[in-house]
Parts: sequence; C-alpha cells; structure tokens
Amino acid sequence: MELYKVAPDKQLQIIKPIGFKLEREMQNIVEANVDQLFGDMFLVSEFTVGNYRLDTVAFDEELKAFVILEYKNMTKSSVIDQGYSYLNTLLNHKADFILLYNHVHKVNESEEHFDWSQTKIIFVAKGFTQYQKDAVNNPVLPIELYEIVKFTNEYITVNKIEKSHLAQTAHSRAVVKQKKSKDVQDVSSIALYTEEDELSNGAQDIQDLYQEIKDTVLSWDSSIEVKPTKLYIGFRLQKHNFVDIQVQKKQLKLWINLSKGQLNDSLGLSRDVSHTGHWGNGDYEFIIKDDSNLEYILSLIKKSWTTKSHL
Repeated sequence: MELYKVAPDKQLQIIKPIGFKLEREMQNIVEANVDQLFGDMFLVSEFTVGNYRLDTVAFDEELKAFVILEYKNMTKSSVIDQGYSYLNTLLNHKADFILLYNHVHKVNESEEHFDWSQTKIIFVAKGFTQYQKDAVNNPVLPIELYEIVKFTNEYITVNKIEKSHLAQTAHSRAVVKQKKSKDVQDVSSIALYTEEDELSNGAQDIQDLYQEIKDTVLSWDSSIEVKPTKLYIGFRLQKHNFVDIQVQKKQLKLWINLSKGQLNDSLGLSRDVSHTGHWGNGDYEFIIKDDSNLEYILSLIKKSWTTKSHL
C-alpha cells in the first residue's frame, strides 16, 4: 500500500517507505501497542519455553486465550512450520504459560480459567510472499499475518492479510489437525469459529434478524470488525467490542458493552447483568425475537459504538 501526502497545489506526494533497520525495532513498537493493534494484553517479551524462545506472548482477555507474536524482517522464512511448532509447544507447556499469566497479574488462576481452543499465532513482517499468504489462506489454521511498513515521516501502516471468503467459509467449526506422537499433544483442540457456526444455531427468521442488525451496524463505519468466538459474535471498533450477539434457535441474545448507568433504556427492554455471570461484554442484556423494537435497539447499540469510537 502506497502512502501519499496532499501538497498545497493538490498534487500527491508519495511518502517513501524506509523499513526497519532491525527486527527488534519492529518488535518494540508492536509490543508497546499490542492492545491498540490487536486488542490483546502484552505479557512478556522473549519468553523461553521448551526448545524455543517466543518473541512476544500476549493474552486475549475476552477469549481467555494466549496469543504468540513473531516478527520477521525478511520474507523467506516458513510461517506454517514455525506456527505449528509454537502451537504444539504452548499446548505441551501449559503450566509455563499459566505461571507467566499468574505472575504478571499477581493471581492464582488454574488451567480451567483459560480457553486453550482459541490460541493463535500472529506473524508480523514487512511483507509476505504469495506462497506464505496462500499457505495460511486456510480455515483450519489459527495463524494470522500482518504487514507493517514504516515511512520516512515516522508514519506506520499495519495491514492484516485477510483470508479469502472461500477459505473462511470452506468448513464449519474448522479444526487444526496434526499427526500425534508420544511426546506431542495433538493441536486438534484448537478451533477457529466462524459466523456460520454461530448462525447455524438459529432458525431462518432469526438468522435474517441477525443479518439485518449486522448490515446496519457495518454501515456506520468501515473500520468495524466482526469477531466470531466460541460463544457469540462480537462487533469491534479499535479492538474494543461495542456489542456482542449470541444466536439461539428462536431468539438473539445481545449485550451492549456499556457499564451500568451509561445507557438510557427508556423502554426498559434490557436486563441488568452487572452483577450476574453472563457471556458477552457490558452490563446490558437484550432478548430479541422479532424486529418490533429493532430500530430502538439499534439506537442503543449506536450509543455504545459512539462511545468506543472516542476511546
């Protein structure tokens, strides 16, 4: 992607990329901005476990899952082999990662606190070859690619390499599988969840209702991301969920991510879940069975979207 500056005479002046002199410079910038870039919490740099030293370990608080980040200042290394190796290493050394998390947060969580099925690897590089892009363009791989480019004016662009639509929808509940050995835990416990997985829970009219909400929400801002999880579908802006939707057979369950007291629900359709265990983010839970109050609920969702857009 080329970056331009508009000159006073309205002519475009190209801003030249200069790249990173050292891989460590790229790593330092990403680690200082893990939350902003990926919505994850930084845990540690250069984490040695098993036979490997992992560049960065982060944590997705929403999914309760570990995230491994690796950096490449070259484009010729294999991301598939390294990705598989790191996934196996994590699953075979869970205790090390639990100790790391507990040490950073000064808590004493057990293995059950974490969702190992949503572990993923993120590769960050100045660029990827077409072979590398094609290699991870597969719904069974919990591997993501991000290209990062530094320009002469200290601007930086970060671009996710999206998997093709066909790859995303080729399988339902796609699962990574690898040949087992006596010493290596099978990574088939790691699953990628899709919108189709969640939508399949609902009757057709409920799926149509979800699609109507989705189309409206996405029309507000091209930066909104859809993030399917094991339990619901999140809609995010700047890596922060502003509404989460769970598709059930005869209804949608929806959570608006605002704290108690931040939302004026004049019709009283929401349930206060501020002190109740629940899926999704936020203190306001709604049950939607038809479109009778849809415009009103969308206006409440928009309040959350507006709040997150100013973070």
